[in-house]
Amino acid sequence: MDVKELEARFRKLSRQAAETAMELHDLTEELPGAYRRIEEVARKAILKHQEWAEAKEAFEKASKS
Repeated sequence: MDVKELEARFRKLSRQAAETAMELHDLTEELPGAYRRIEEVARKAILKHQEWAEAKEAFEKASKS
C-alpha cells in the first residue's frame, strides 16, 4: 500500500474505533438491563482498536520514509 492508501485506511479505522467506543459507552447507560452485551461489545471495541493501532503505526512508518 502507498502512503495515501495507508492514510485512508488509518482514518477509516479511526472513525470505526471511535464508533465502537461510543457503542460501549452507550451500553453503560443501558445498565443493568444490557449487562449481557458487555463482553460482546467490548471484544468488538478491542479488536477494532487493535486494528486501528496497527494501521496508525503502518501509516506513521510510511510517512517517515
